[in-house]
Amino acid sequence: MKRNAWIGLGGGVLAVAGVITYFAAKPKDEVKWRSIKLERGNVTQRISATGTVNAMVQVAVGTQVSGVISALYVDYNSLVKKGQLIAQIDPTVMQTQLDDAKASLLRAQAAYDFAKADYERSKRLAEAKLLADQDLDTKVTALKTAKGNLGSAQATLNRAKANLGYCNITAPVDGVVISRLADVGQTVAASFSTPNLFQIAQDLSKMKVQISIDESDIDQVKVGQRGYFTVDSLPEKQFMATVSQVRLEPITNSNVVTYNVVMEVPNEPLPGTDAASGPAAGRPIDTDPEKAWERAKGRLPEGTTKEAFLQRFKARMAERAQAGSAPKPVPLSAAGRLAAARTPGGASLVGGPVFSGNLALRPGMTANVTIMTNQRRDVLRVPNAALRFNPAAFIKEDKKPATGAARPGGPGQGQQHPSGPVNSGMVAKREDRIWTLANGQPKVISVKAGISDGQFTEISGEGLTAGMPILIGVEEAKKNGSGPMPLGGPRGMH
Repeated sequence: MKRNAWIGLGGGVLAVAGVITYFAAKPKDEVKWRSIKLERGNVTQRISATGTVNAMVQVAVGTQVSGVISALYVDYNSLVKKGQLIAQIDPTVMQTQLDDAKASLLRAQAAYDFAKADYERSKRLAEAKLLADQDLDTKVTALKTAKGNLGSAQATLNRAKANLGYCNITAPVDGVVISRLADVGQTVAASFSTPNLFQIAQDLSKMKVQISIDESDIDQVKVGQRGYFTVDSLPEKQFMATVSQVRLEPITNSNVVTYNVVMEVPNEPLPGTDAASGPAAGRPIDTDPEKAWERAKGRLPEGTTKEAFLQRFKARMAERAQAGSAPKPVPLSAAGRLAAARTPGGASLVGGPVFSGNLALRPGMTANVTIMTNQRRDVLRVPNAALRFNPAAFIKEDKKPATGAARPGGPGQGQQHPSGPVNSGMVAKREDRIWTLANGQPKVISVKAGISDGQFTEISGEGLTAGMPILIGVEEAKKNGSGPMPLGGPRGMH
């Protein structure tokens, strides 16, 4: 028994010694740094915003006189020419005022003629010393008063003529009616403001996008910069636009200041279609077979002969003629022949060319805009994570770099905080510093950060070469039994 006890005691001692030897010889945990190579590339700075698509020139057509709308000669999508009659207000009241002004002018003319004759007669008597000077002065005053009344009556007549003319609403520009705000029988009152009857877009082949840019980004936007945008109806299509105006007018909404920026963009046909032709685009349909062939031959299927095309063309023209719809040029200026009035109980106007083109952009669309404000080509760039990363949190106290280099965060960039050392795992703001490895240990490099595209940032500084390793995080770091650490370090480093 005694021998067995000694044997057991010796085995226990050997086991304890083995465990101690194992842990003493076990290599220390080391941080596995995650790095990338410093590379050259392009960095494009962008600003994103939301805007509205509108026509370049959009004119509100109103009325300067009050009354009842007696006729409308255009409707939604109608093509109009400058000076074309598009609506009419009942002229009865204005015609009555004109007749009254004419009568008043006749009375004023008669009074002036009498005052003038009386003055001439009194003047001769005064020259013959047969009339007192006081009586002559009375005649002079009466003549001047009559002359003033005549001028006032003439002005009233001119005003009545103008008001009567205002009963005819004409188009101020060539364009397309995109909005109609009145109907036949509606009463419009122009006492305090000018009521709008129509909205006319002058040219839909070129559009503008109005966007609001925050005051923090407005200094980056300049006239001539390029950008692109998408609309909800064509999410896969990108439209290229150019900044044409940066307005100085501030717009404050809920204490947020923004500025309007205008971008110009050429309108394009819908994908898979051609631009509109015929009256819908403002020009007559080709009735000449030869002209129709010249226009269409580039879009016809391969192998289509001219003879076959002309035969089909003549057949279509014959069908239209039988249906009473043979295309005829419409005189846009002859408004009376476009539409006589609204159809009884109907909601559309009779006759008149309308716009039905295949343009992709329409007024009022929402545009998701991205403006390229700056671009740098073939520059040294790093991921933004490299500028946020701080390896100090992963290094033991006895191996940490110097305070000024290892602690970019905190007051004074490495200065001691009055209450003690700054927490090495905290970064108060992004510093212009990156980290590389020197003899297996992190080494700080001061850099100057340039523009950023949200993913990469341009950097410059001494000692930077393409291909050098730059730390962006850790693969694994075990501390006090903790598991793997995330890419950018512990929480609070970013």
